[in-house]
Amino acid sequence: MATNIPFSDATMYTEADLYDVMSNAMEKDFAGRAGQVADLVRRARPHSRTLLDIACGTGEHAEYLSEVHGFEVDGIDLSPEMLAKARARCPRGRFEVADMTRFHLGRCYDGVICMSGSIAYTVTLPRLREVLACMRDHLAPGGVVVIQPYRTPDTVPPAGTREYSFESGGLRVKRIRRSEIDGQRHWVSYHYIIEGAGGTREVDEVDEMGLFTVDDMLAAFSAVGLAATYDPTWSAKEVQAAFRWRRPGPAGEALTAPGCPEARRV
Repeated sequence: MATNIPFSDATMYTEADLYDVMSNAMEKDFAGRAGQVADLVRRARPHSRTLLDIACGTGEHAEYLSEVHGFEVDGIDLSPEMLAKARARCPRGRFEVADMTRFHLGRCYDGVICMSGSIAYTVTLPRLREVLACMRDHLAPGGVVVIQPYRTPDTVPPAGTREYSFESGGLRVKRIRRSEIDGQRHWVSYHYIIEGAGGTREVDEVDEMGLFTVDDMLAAFSAVGLAATYDPTWSAKEVQAAFRWRRPGPAGEALTAPGCPEARRV
């Protein structure tokens, strides 16, 4: 018999195994994106060693950046369960429970990243500016921030219902997705029916995300003392852009790459 599990107790973003099943089923290119990040950071700061992954989830990007590209990667996320899997993937890293709008780690990094559209969970422009200020304050001179944004208001899919089914990791999952758009907010509710060795259960999740325009993002950079440019061609397979800014310092010349804008202190 199926059991309804409340959103606060078990959702895709706190149930780490389900999150990984979803990522595998969606064939997210973590290896490819990690390679792009590594290239951008080291082109701007050739001897970079340290990265901070904001909203790191279960550490998929962190694992590739550490094991393949040789970075020392730390991360923050709101979910202790997700962080446990990130620590298992990257045992040399420090992974801490923290809110990306108000974290204070007491150390700086050669690069700070926020991938997979997670920046949209700030929801509002004031919270977006808070995140950017925290990122700025954790960046070493000459360091780089890479943000892979969510969709803009004119690219978000129309509201409606979709169903998906997939199998992975010994689980069979059916996902029913319903979305609503209210101005610059995107509400997405999910209902999961999960079949595995332990039986069948049902999980509900509701996500609220901000739909920021490119101008919104650029203005938010400016509001925290940073100037950025934008090119929408960096990672067209999934989220169709990336923002990048570089903190001035002696580590190398500023770089403008496709889809990853260069920015500086103002």
